Amino acid sequence: MKRDLILKYAKTSGKGIEVAPYFNPILTKREGHDLLIMDVFDTETLRDRVRDDPLIDSARAAEIEEVDLVGDASRLGEVIAKAGLQGSLDYIVSSHNFEHLPNPILFLRGAGEALAPGGVLSMAVPDCRASFDHFRMPTRLSDWLAAYHEDRRQPSPETVMDSAANQSAYMRDGKATPGCNLAYDDPSGFEPDRNLAQAYADYVASREAPGDYRDTHCNVFFPESLELMLRDLRYLGLIELDVIEVSQTRGLEFFVHLRKPDTPQDIPDETFYAQRKALLTAMSRGLGAAGFGLGPVAGLRRAITGRLNNWRIRLKHRRRARKTP
Repeated sequence: MKRDLILKYAKTSGKGIEVAPYFNPILTKREGHDLLIMDVFDTETLRDRVRDDPLIDSARAAEIEEVDLVGDASRLGEVIAKAGLQGSLDYIVSSHNFEHLPNPILFLRGAGEALAPGGVLSMAVPDCRASFDHFRMPTRLSDWLAAYHEDRRQPSPETVMDSAANQSAYMRDGKATPGCNLAYDDPSGFEPDRNLAQAYADYVASREAPGDYRDTHCNVFFPESLELMLRDLRYLGLIELDVIEVSQTRGLEFFVHLRKPDTPQDIPDETFYAQRKALLTAMSRGLGAAGFGLGPVAGLRRAITGRLNNWRIRLKHRRRARKTP
């Protein structure tokens, strides 16, 4: 199901790239796809990391595809240029990698350089409201602009601290899980970590002596907030990709589909600002816990609960009527 959703617009019969699939690729070369794998690590390093991780079955190392392009995903454009692949790709696929990028605008610009006209970038990304980022504020366009104009190559100390200080777990039957289902789970199940002092101590240390790269979710969003930033970037001319679709959340993730147009078209102000107002309004209404319980299952539960409550009220009135002399 996920595979169908993320590949909804991708021309997989053509040539493509999958970015950082680790041991869970969406597509494989074994299936005959004309596919390149890009990762910041080479193949053997990735396999060693699986074998050394006690939380991952070591047998899954065999599922790691051979890495063809080694490099930072934020600098996709540089990697593609070095390989001589500019304008040659029919699709780019990325699952749960985009939120880790310290420089998303640079990645999106690189995707535009890599894709042929009509080519599609398809991504699966987590909805912050349903993940361990539940208590973090959504990323703003100004955050992305700062990262782009500063040519940021790793998460800022502030981003790392924000992630550490506000991370949470969803408690299910007394056990911590990384997220929940936005459609029917109760947001009160999120329990914030208690590590503010340590997060601040690490922040001060990293300001005084920057160390190695620290992986974290640099970007926090839900469908409307991400679509808003993507459309803003397109209007400003910072990316050349058009929004095909940003799906609603399924479980704890949603799907983003962007296309490089055959011929770029200017967006009329009237059209752009009408869309922008609608997205801003939807974003405002969907912040935090407000986005929960919007799925069909939740709707059915509300209907059943409502009927039960009405039945209880009628039964209560009947009992009172019987007691009345």
